[in-house]
Amino acid sequence: MTSSSADFDVFACPLQGRQLIEASAGTGKTWNICGLYLRLLLEKGLPVDQILVVTFTNAATAELRERIRSRIVETLAWLKQGGGGGDPFVAALMATLEAHADRQTMTTRLEAALHAFDEAAIFTIHGFCQRALSDTPFAAGLPFALQLVENDQEIILQAVQDFWRRRVASGDLAPELADYLLARKDKPERWARLLKRHLAKPLSRSLGLPPEEGLHLDPTIIDAAFAAAQTCWNAGVAETVRVALPELKTITPDAIEKARQGWEAYLAGGEALATQVFDKLELFRASVLQSRTRSKCQPPVHPFFAAAETLLALVDEAMAQLEQARLGLLGELFAEAGQALREKKRQQRLISFDDILHNVHAALCGSDGDRLAGTLCARYPAALIDEFQDTDPLQFAIFDRIFGQNHSLPLQGGGQEGDGILFLVGDPKQAIYSFRNADLHTYLKVREQVAERHTLRHNQRSVVGLIEGCNALFGRNAGAFILPGLAYEPVLRGERQPRHLVDHTEPPDAAALRIWRLPGASSPRPLAGREGNSASIACRPRSRSAMQCRPWGAEQGAGERGLLDRSAALQRAAEATAAEVARLLKAGQAGQITLDGENLQPGDIAILVRSHGQGRRMREALTVLNVGCVELSPQSIFASTDAEGLECVLLAVLEPARTNLLFAALATEAMGYDANRLEALNRDEPTLLEIAARFFRYREQWRQRGIAFMLRQWLFGEGVVARLLARPDGERRLTNWLHLAELLQQQAALNPAPDALVRWLAAQRSEGEGGEVAQLRLESDRNLVHIVTIHKSKGLEYEFVFCPFLWDGHPGKSGGLEGAEYHDDALQPVIDFRPLDKAGKEEIRRRQNRERDAELMRLVYVALTRAVQRCVLVAGGYLFRDSEKQASHSLLNFLVAGGGMAYEQWLEHKTPLSEILTAWQTLAHSAAPHLALSDLPATFGIPLTAEIPAGNFTALPPPRVIAPGWRSGSFSSLSHGAEQEVAAVDHDGRSVASVDRSPEGALSDPDDFCAFPRGASAGECVHHVFEHIDFADHTGWKLAIAAALQQHPQHLPGMRAEASAPRLGKMLRRLVEDVLATPLGEGVVLGQVTHQDRLSEMAFRLPANGLKPQMLNDWLKKCGYAMPRLSFRDLNGYLQGYIDLVFRANGRYYLLDWKSNHLGNMPEAYGSQPVAEEMAAHGYHLQYLLYTLALRRYLALRLPGFDYERDFGGVFYLFVRGVRPGWKTPEGQPTGVYFHRPPEAVMDSLEALVAGKRKKR
Repeated sequence: MTSSSADFDVFACPLQGRQLIEASAGTGKTWNICGLYLRLLLEKGLPVDQILVVTFTNAATAELRERIRSRIVETLAWLKQGGGGGDPFVAALMATLEAHADRQTMTTRLEAALHAFDEAAIFTIHGFCQRALSDTPFAAGLPFALQLVENDQEIILQAVQDFWRRRVASGDLAPELADYLLARKDKPERWARLLKRHLAKPLSRSLGLPPEEGLHLDPTIIDAAFAAAQTCWNAGVAETVRVALPELKTITPDAIEKARQGWEAYLAGGEALATQVFDKLELFRASVLQSRTRSKCQPPVHPFFAAAETLLALVDEAMAQLEQARLGLLGELFAEAGQALREKKRQQRLISFDDILHNVHAALCGSDGDRLAGTLCARYPAALIDEFQDTDPLQFAIFDRIFGQNHSLPLQGGGQEGDGILFLVGDPKQAIYSFRNADLHTYLKVREQVAERHTLRHNQRSVVGLIEGCNALFGRNAGAFILPGLAYEPVLRGERQPRHLVDHTEPPDAAALRIWRLPGASSPRPLAGREGNSASIACRPRSRSAMQCRPWGAEQGAGERGLLDRSAALQRAAEATAAEVARLLKAGQAGQITLDGENLQPGDIAILVRSHGQGRRMREALTVLNVGCVELSPQSIFASTDAEGLECVLLAVLEPARTNLLFAALATEAMGYDANRLEALNRDEPTLLEIAARFFRYREQWRQRGIAFMLRQWLFGEGVVARLLARPDGERRLTNWLHLAELLQQQAALNPAPDALVRWLAAQRSEGEGGEVAQLRLESDRNLVHIVTIHKSKGLEYEFVFCPFLWDGHPGKSGGLEGAEYHDDALQPVIDFRPLDKAGKEEIRRRQNRERDAELMRLVYVALTRAVQRCVLVAGGYLFRDSEKQASHSLLNFLVAGGGMAYEQWLEHKTPLSEILTAWQTLAHSAAPHLALSDLPATFGIPLTAEIPAGNFTALPPPRVIAPGWRSGSFSSLSHGAEQEVAAVDHDGRSVASVDRSPEGALSDPDDFCAFPRGASAGECVHHVFEHIDFADHTGWKLAIAAALQQHPQHLPGMRAEASAPRLGKMLRRLVEDVLATPLGEGVVLGQVTHQDRLSEMAFRLPANGLKPQMLNDWLKKCGYAMPRLSFRDLNGYLQGYIDLVFRANGRYYLLDWKSNHLGNMPEAYGSQPVAEEMAAHGYHLQYLLYTLALRRYLALRLPGFDYERDFGGVFYLFVRGVRPGWKTPEGQPTGVYFHRPPEAVMDSLEALVAGKRKKR
C-alpha cells in the first residue's frame, strides 16, 4: 500500500498497527520516542519489560535508556506535586492521558516502571536477538549457553582453509584450474573475506555462481595454436602495422609498441594460458585490425594476424571456462562452508553477531516459526525501532515476522485487547552506513507498505538562518538525493531555543550558512558588501612560527584558468578553515563572541571531514596556528599506521637477531629512523649490537612480565613517548599506541604466547575491524576543537561547524572485494560475480555509482545539519588531471546547478564551470540574508595563545596496596628453599654449585668450548644464544652471539674484554655447530628442527594446593628419583617457570633444558654415569618432572585427541660442553646427553599431588 505523510503529533497519534515516523535532522526524534514510551506505559498499561525499544549502537542504546528514565522521573515528580508548571512536555502528556487513566493509576504505573527499569527492554538489534535466543532457547532450537565472539574472522578462515585443502590443494583439481587460481592470486584469506560478506548478507542475491562443472579444455589444440603463433612471429609484425598507420583509426605508435612487447613476452614464456593480461595483445588480431581500418582501405596483412586471431579466440574460450569453474568452486564454498561453520560454532557453543541475527531469522522461518513469532510478539506487545534507515533486509525480516502478523494481544495493567504495535522511526536522508550493511532500499520498500506515515518537520536544533539556508540549498534541486522516493521537505523552526549568540566581530544579521568559493579566473564578480572578497593574499604555512605569503595569481597549484588543482584546493580549504577557527577562538578569548553570556570555547567548534586523511590535513593546518584539536572517527585502530608500526616492533622483539625485522621496527614513525640513519647503522656494528641487545631485553620482559609491561618499557626506554608528543599529532599517536597496548593485553588474557599475540594483531590488521572497542579513541578530554568524520558526527551537534572538503568529487577508495554490489529494479540487494560484456559492465557500474553518490549526498545533508549557530561550507570548481570535468562530479555543484535533470544527465552534460558558479550566486541572492557567498578567505592566520585556567591542583592519593593471599613458587624455590613472588627463569649454571666436579684434563685446542668462562653469567650467555638463533638458518647466528656477549659480558683469564670477544664468539659459534649437528637419540638432530617447530622459554603456571616438602620427598623416593632432600615452606598458589625449549620432531613433542655445567675437559667427563650424578646432585629430576607436567597440560589443551604415550617423546638435558658429534660413550651413545621419558602413571600421580588431590589414608 502507499501511505501519505502527515505531521506527527506524539500526543494524538493512535497506538496501534505499524507506523512510520520520518524525522529530519534535529527535529526531536528521541523526544518523541520518549513521548511514545510514556504513552505506552500510562495509556496501554504495559510494563517496561514489554515495551521493546531497539536502536543500532551501544552508545545510542545507553542514551535512550537514560532519556526515557529521566522522562519517567520527571513525569512522576509532576504527578506527585499535583501538576502545574514544569516541563511543557509533561503537561501536554498529562492533558492527553487524563481521559485514559486517573492520576493515581498513572502514579502507580510510573512507580512500578521506575522500580523495574533495570529490566526495561531497550536493546541494540543484536542485544534484542540475543535476548530472544536466551529467553526462548527451545523455540529457537539452540543451546542455552552460548559464548559471544565479537570477531569470527579467524574461525571463518579456518573453515575456508579446510575447504581449500580438500578441494584445491589436494591434487584433485584440474591442473589448468589450479594454475588459473594461482595466476588470479586466489588464496584462503581472500575467499574468507568473500565468505564473511556472503554470511553477513544472507538475503542478497548472488549472481554468477553456477554449479561447478568439469572443464572441457583440449590443451593440444591450444598448444598447437600457440606454436603456430610462435612460428609466425617476427620483427616485421609490428612494422607492418606501423606502415599502415595512416589507414588505421584510433591506433597510436605507443599502442603498437606495447602490443609488440606484450606479444614478445607472452610467446617467450612458452605457455598459452600462463597469463590473464591479454588486453595488450588484442591489437594484432586480424578482426581488431579489420575493425580499425578506415573505409575504402585495406587492413595490414601478415600471417601472424590470423594466427593471433585463432590463438586468442581459443584462449578466450579457455579463460571463460576457467573463470566459470572458479566461480563454481566459490559457489560450492558458499554452499558448504556457511552451514559447516554454523555447525562448528554450534558444537563449540560459540556465536557471533551475524550468527545471532541469522539464528533468530532461521528459527522464525522454520517449521516452528509461527509459534516462536507469537511467543516474541506476546512477550513484546509494542516495539519502537529507532534509526530504522540503518536496518538491513535480514533485520527487518525479523521484525516483520514478529510484528507483522496482527496478533491479538491481551494488554497488562488493565488495558484492552489490541493489535501489535510497531513504530519505525528514522530519516532516509541520514542513511550513511552501507559499509556496515545498512540498506536504505529496505527502508524505501517498507515505507510503501506501512499503514500510517508521519513526518517530524520542526527543527529543534538550529537557528532560523541555518534552517532557511538548508531549505534553500536542498530545495533548489527536486532530485537532490538522486534516488527516487527521497525528496527534501522544508522544515520549520521548533519551540526549543538554542543558546543566544553574540558576535561583536560580525553585523547582527550576518548569514548563518556561509559558502566559501574556491578561487578561479572564470568566477563571476562576487557579491558586494560585508560578505564580499577577502584580501588577495594567500597564506601558506612554512613553520609553526612563520607564514609565507604570495600573490593570488602565484598560488601554487593554480592552472592556466586560475583554478587550483585538487591537492592545492584541499590545502587552501584547510588553511582558510584553520585561520577562521583561530580568529573565532581569539575573539572568544577576548569576550567578543559569547553564547548565553559565556565565551566561545574550542569545544563549540567542529570541523567535519569524510576521511582520516582529510582529518590529518586539517589537524596540521590547525597546529600551525597553535589551535588544539581532537579527532573523532569510527575508523578502527587496526587500520591505522600505528597498528602497522606496532606489528613491526613486536616482530623485531620476537626475533632481534633478524636484522631485516630490526630495521623495519627502527623505520617506524615511533622509532624515527630515516633511510640515512639506517644506512649509517648498517655500517656501525657496535651500535647495531647495542640496539639488538635492548630488543633482546624487551623479549625477556615480554615473556616474564607480559606484553603491557614490555611495551611500557619500550615506549619510555626508546624515547617513543617524547618522540611522538613532539609531533603535531602527538597526542593522537600516543593514544593509538596505548590503545593498542590495552587491546593486546586483553587478548593476552586469552592467549599470552608472544607469537600468538603477533598473529592475532596481524589478523586484526588484515580485517581492519574489531568492533566498537577498536574504534579510535578521543586522544584528550581537554576543551579542544573537534575534527570529526561525518559518520561519527551523526546524532551530534556543534555551535559552529566547518565543512571544508565537501566540494571534492573524488570518489575515494572502493571496498576491493570481488563481486559487484548493487540493487536490482525490485530494490533487492545483489552481489554479482557474472563475467559480463562491456555493456553489462557499464550498466552495473552505473548502478553502483548512482548508489554510491546518493549516499555521499546524504553525507552532505548530515554534515550541514550538525550546526546550531553557523555553518561554513567550501564549494566551487577545481582541476583534476588538468581538466575541469571533476567539478561536474561534485555533489554540491549538482545540488545547486543540476535542477531539472537526472543525475546521470548531469554527469554526461558536464555543465561548464561558469554556469555552476553563476548558479551558486543565484542561490545566494535568493536565500539572502540566511545564506551568503564569498571567495575563499586568503588572510593571515594569527597563532592562538593558549590560556591556562587558574585553580589549585593536588595529586591524587596513591591507591591502596592489597597484599596477596597466596604466593608463587618455582623449581628453584622448591629445591633451594628460597621464597619468591615472581619466578625467575630457571637457567642452570648460575649457581656456585655448578662448578666442575672432576679433573679437567688437558685441552688440545685453547678455543675449545670447555675453556669458555664458567658460572652464572656464562650460563645466561649460553642460554641467550640458543634461545635466539634459528637452528636451521645460520644467517642470524653472528648477530645473536654478539648480542649475547654484549648483554652477558664474558672475558678469558689474563685477557682484556675487547681481546677476549673474538675468541669467545668463535667458541660460541663452534658450540652451536657441535650441538646442532649431534644426533641426540630418538632420531633427533636439533639442526633439523625448524623455527616453526620450536618454542623457546615457554612460560607455565601450575596451580599448587597445599604442596608440602615431606609429601614431595616421599613421592620422589617412592618413584625412584634420586634428589637432595627438599625443604620449603608449604605452597598454596602457583608453581611457575620457563621451559628452555619445547620442540617437535618426527611427529612427537619433546622438552629440552640447556646445561652449561663444567664437568671436565675430556669426553669421559660427560659420560652416562657423570651426567646421571650431576642430574641427581642438583635435583634436575624434579625440574623436568614439573616441566613435563606443564607441557602435558599444554598439549592436552592445544592438541586435539592428545595421547601422552603417542605424542610425548620425552626429556633431553644437554650438558652442552660435552655435546660433540665425535664424542661417544663406551656404549656408543652421545656424551653430555641425558634422556628420560617419565611413565604416564608417574605423571598422573604427580599431577594429583601438586593439585592437592591426594588419597586419604
